[in-house]
Amino acid sequence: MVVDGKSYKKLFSNTLIFAIGSFGSKLLVLILVPLYTAALSPDQYGRADLIAQTANILLPIFTLSASDAALRFGLDSKTPEQRQTVYTTCLGIVCTGLVAMAAVFPILSRLEFLKGSSLILYIYVWTASLKQLNATYTRSLEKVRLFAFDGILTTAMMILFNILFLLKFKWGMEGYLLAIILSDFCSGIFLFIAAGLYKHVRPKSFKLSSLREMIRYCAPLVPTTLLWLVTSISDRFIIVYFHGQAMNGINTVAYKIPTIITTIFTMFSQAWNMSAIQENGSVGREDFYTSVFKLNQAFMYVMAAGVLLINRPLTYVWVNPAYREAMLYSPILTLATVFTCYNVFLGSVYIAEKRTRRSFATSLAAGIINIILNFALIPKFGIYGAATATFAAYFAVFFFRLFDTSKIIRFRFSLGGILINTAILIAMAVLNQFSSGYIYIALAGLFLMVFGINFKELCHAAGYIIPQKILDKIPILNKICKE
Repeated sequence: MVVDGKSYKKLFSNTLIFAIGSFGSKLLVLILVPLYTAALSPDQYGRADLIAQTANILLPIFTLSASDAALRFGLDSKTPEQRQTVYTTCLGIVCTGLVAMAAVFPILSRLEFLKGSSLILYIYVWTASLKQLNATYTRSLEKVRLFAFDGILTTAMMILFNILFLLKFKWGMEGYLLAIILSDFCSGIFLFIAAGLYKHVRPKSFKLSSLREMIRYCAPLVPTTLLWLVTSISDRFIIVYFHGQAMNGINTVAYKIPTIITTIFTMFSQAWNMSAIQENGSVGREDFYTSVFKLNQAFMYVMAAGVLLINRPLTYVWVNPAYREAMLYSPILTLATVFTCYNVFLGSVYIAEKRTRRSFATSLAAGIINIILNFALIPKFGIYGAATATFAAYFAVFFFRLFDTSKIIRFRFSLGGILINTAILIAMAVLNQFSSGYIYIALAGLFLMVFGINFKELCHAAGYIIPQKILDKIPILNKICKE
């Protein structure tokens, strides 16, 4: 198979569909921040965040990252029988693991921040894991429009439940968590019925050989996922230990502004993972990876520069005054988020090639760097130390993955462009630590520099998206897009 213009158009088409479905739910995370910061104290918000992050840690351990296998093996399946084998096996892995998970909860309930909340945590993991499996398997069936509609449904449910539990009933932290649980439950049930997943549950289609193959694929992904989680959330537990729940509440809000970047990247990443798997082994995939990597890089740098430009004014109008200190830490976390997204992109090479052990090795490096720096910096520098440790870990692993994956699939990249763009973003992050009016002029100038450096790549992307008939009518745009 040869990679052609259709591959690019399919990637951008799927990205658009995922964007429509994800935009509401992802945007909701940002829109609800004023509600959360008004309804919850920093101490409550910090505790709720720790419970949610604990669920994120338990989920891959007890489900063996079966949802990743559902996507990878689901896309490879060509017959209804093969698909039934994939879903039945993955569902069996998830349910068995979740039942076994009950054994650890007597131990978890002894943790201070989980006292009185262990049951809600258990239910949280159940609903999140089943929603994740059903959503991922729906993508493997290439029912992307249904997947997108589910995103809209989840958004509606989250709005409804948050209004009921936080504004009307005033249930505080429990209401915050219950809203997530019920929206995940509704989503999982909807997909199970609407996508016809119940037709794929066939105990007779279970094969021990398929189970072994999936576990061999998933096994390295479990520690890989955990290590990425350690890198991204270990700072929160360490902040609580040294500085208390209230500071972790501010740290949680500081992560919300970089969420703008991850929100948009996730829309692209969902489509890209499908394309990376489907184009695996095709002729010309090196050029395909090169083009998409350059586009992703250019777009991410421009978007990050835009976020750093509006960081301070956005925080002032967006969050409760008790949380405004978060604006000082968001810029460093924005830098970390950029390289988090790059690492996810490069990780698609390991997924497509089924080389999950390499993914584990690079994730281990990130986890070790992050934990060492967290304990070295957080006691003295607080959230500044946590944000710096996160950025340093992702930045270091990015370069390892960049050179490692380019040996597997020989795509090309500009090291000079990466370093120049990163240097400008660091300068913008430093400027955000000051409040002078002149700072905004400097920030605007640096933003224009980043935009200018990446303008050509953005135009190339436009050339794949905009119909040729329209480009022919605008000669200047057509020339720029085709250069």
